Amino acid sequence: MLFSILALVYIITNRGYCSPSLKWSVTLPISRYQGRVTLKKLFQTGWLVLALSGLLLQAALLLAQFLFAGPANARDLNYQHGFSLFNEQRYPADFSHFNYLNPDAPKGGRLVLSTGEDINNFSDEWDNTIEVAPGMSMTYDHLLIRADDELSGYYGKLAEGVAVTDDLHTIAFRLRPEARWHDGKPLTAHDVHYTYSYAKTTVDGTLFIDWIDSIEVLGDYEIVFHLAEKLTTSNLALFGYVQILPAHYWQGKNPSKATMVPPLGSGPYRVADFAQGRFVRYERVCDYWGRDLPVNRGRSNFDEIRFDVYRDGTVAREALRKSLFDAYVESDLRHWTSSYNIPARDEGLLLMTEAANEIFIGPQAVIAFNSRKAPFNNLLVREALVTAMDYDWLNRVLNHGLFEQPNSYFANSVFASSGLPEAAELEVLEPYRDQIPSRVFTDTYNNPQSSGFGRNREALLRARALLAKAGWKLDDGKLVNKDNEQFRIEFLSSSATQKRILLPYIDALNILGIDAWIRLVETAQLINRRREYDFDAMIQGYQMMVPPDLMGNYFLHSSAANSPVTGNVAGVADPVVDFLLEKLGAATTLEQMIASSRALDRVLLWSFYHVPLHAFSNQRIVHWNKFGRADLDYKHMNQSVFPVGWWYDEQKMTRIPGDVSADTHSCPDSLTSSVVQESPTGL
Repeated sequence: MLFSILALVYIITNRGYCSPSLKWSVTLPISRYQGRVTLKKLFQTGWLVLALSGLLLQAALLLAQFLFAGPANARDLNYQHGFSLFNEQRYPADFSHFNYLNPDAPKGGRLVLSTGEDINNFSDEWDNTIEVAPGMSMTYDHLLIRADDELSGYYGKLAEGVAVTDDLHTIAFRLRPEARWHDGKPLTAHDVHYTYSYAKTTVDGTLFIDWIDSIEVLGDYEIVFHLAEKLTTSNLALFGYVQILPAHYWQGKNPSKATMVPPLGSGPYRVADFAQGRFVRYERVCDYWGRDLPVNRGRSNFDEIRFDVYRDGTVAREALRKSLFDAYVESDLRHWTSSYNIPARDEGLLLMTEAANEIFIGPQAVIAFNSRKAPFNNLLVREALVTAMDYDWLNRVLNHGLFEQPNSYFANSVFASSGLPEAAELEVLEPYRDQIPSRVFTDTYNNPQSSGFGRNREALLRARALLAKAGWKLDDGKLVNKDNEQFRIEFLSSSATQKRILLPYIDALNILGIDAWIRLVETAQLINRRREYDFDAMIQGYQMMVPPDLMGNYFLHSSAANSPVTGNVAGVADPVVDFLLEKLGAATTLEQMIASSRALDRVLLWSFYHVPLHAFSNQRIVHWNKFGRADLDYKHMNQSVFPVGWWYDEQKMTRIPGDVSADTHSCPDSLTSSVVQESPTGL
C-alpha cells in the first residue's frame, strides 16, 4: 500500500492528473476485514501535496497496525458465555448449574448396561461405517453444549466464550486454557482446526459442514469460522455435536478407519478395559479438567460405566431380571407390559420409569420407497402403497395398541402441521402452489384408518383405484402395466425381526395383485445395496430431532438423495422441499421456524415418500432401584432422560441381591474411595 501511494504521488505531481471529477477508492487489507478509504475531489486546490502527505501518513500507521498488531479485529468481537439464535438464553454468565441437574449429586458406584452391538471398533469419526463401541462419546468434549430446557440456547464447554457477527457469517470461539487431553497436553485451537479441516475432506463432512467456508486460527486459544451461509440453528447445533480430536494423536493416522485401540480423548470418561465382543468398561477421569464447569455440574456421576454385550433381547431381559445389569431401555411394548412381572417389582426393587423424551420427534421408523426408480417415482403409486398399510391392525396385534402412527414428520412438537394451513404457512407455500400437491391447500392430512381387526377392505379399494389411475390394472390376479409387466416390490432387510411388520403388509399388497417379498441379507450387503440404490423399499430408522432443521437436510434434502452416506433413503429430490428446508434453517425467530416446518410437513405428507410406523413417545426404562435423579416438574425440549444426571445411591443398593456395583474404580471424591483401581486390560 505504501508503494502504491508513493506511485500515486509521482503520477499526479509529474503528469498533472488533477481532474475535479476524479474519484479513487483505495482498499486496505486489515486482517480478514476490509477497510475502505475514499479520495474525492482532493485535487481541486493547492492543498494537493498536503492532502497526499496526510494520506501517506495515515496509510503508514494502518500498515504498521496490520503488520504488528496481529488479529486485533477478531479480538474485538463481543465474546459471551453462550449464544442463542432466538435470544432465549435462560442462564446468565454467572450461572452455577443447569436447573435440570443436581449439582450436589454424589459421585461413585458402577452403572452396568447392555448393548446389542459387538465391541469391535473405537473410532466414531467421519465416514466410519463400522459401529462404534457404545459409550465412546463420553470420552470426548465439544465446543458448545445445548441447554436441555431451551430450544436454541448453547453454552460454552471447551469454549469459554463465543462471538457471532451481526451478519451471522462469522462465529468465533475462545477456548478454555485449562482444557486438557487425557495425556496431560493442552487442548488448543489447533486441535479444533484439525478436527473441522479433516471433517471437510470426508463424505460425511460434505453433508454436514459444507457451510464452513474457511477456518482461521488466531493463537492457541482463539479460532474463527467464516461461513459460506448465515449461521442456522442446525449449524449451531453441530458445534455442540462434533467431538474435538487431538491433532498430535491422529498425526499419521486415519480417524475414519476402524481401530481396536481406544483413541485419546479429553472427556469425563476413558476406556479402562474391554473384551472384544463381550464388554467395554469406562472409568471416570478423576482429574477431568471440566468437572466443575457450570455446564457439567451434576453430570458424569458414576465412577464406572460398563456395557455388556447381549446379542439377543430375550437373553438380555432375563439377565436384567437376575440383576446382572442395572437398566434397560425397553422399546418393545409387548415386553413392557408382560415381561417384568417378577417378585422384585412387587417389592419395589425393580422399577419401571417413563420419562418424556422431547429431543426426538416424528416417526421412529418408516418404510421408505425408492423414488429414484419406477414405479415408485409416481406419486399415485406411492399414495396407493401408503393407503394399503393397515397400521391399526399391526399396532393392536404387535404393540397392544399402545403405539400411535404419527400424522406428521414432526409429531409431538410445535412444528407439526394440523388442519389446513393458516396465514403464515400460506405465505410460505403460495409461490409454489403449482409445484406441490393441490391437497396441501384444500385437505387435512390423516393416515388411513381401520377397525384394527382384519383386512381393511375400504383402504384396499382406494389403493386399487389409485393404482388404476397410475396405469396399473388387474389381470388374472396380477397387477400389470401396459406392457403386461407385473408390479413387483422387494423389501430389503438385514433383520429377521422386521418380518413381523412386513409380512402382514405384504399380504395386503398380494391382495392388490402386487408380487411382494422380503430379501434378507447380511448387514454389509444391505449397506452396499443401499449405497448403490439397489432396492425397492426398506424399513428405515428415522430420528428427526429438535429443532427440525438439524436432521432435515440429512433425511430430506436433494443434496443427500444421491450421496453414498445418507439418511435420504427414499431419494427425496424436490426443489420445493429444498427451499423449505433452507427457509427453515434460515429462520431467526421461533415463529418463522414453526411456519416453515409446518409448510414443509404438509408437502412431505401429501407426497407419500414413506409409510410412518410409530412415533417417538416416552422413553421406557426398566431399572433396579439403586439410583437417584433430579425430580423436575416441567418438561424440557431436549430431555436428558437416562443416564445423564442420574447417580448411584449407596443406601438403596444394599437391598439389591448380588449388586454389580461393588469393587469399582473410584476417585477420591467417590462413595467408595477405598477400593483399589482395576488394572486396564486389552489396551
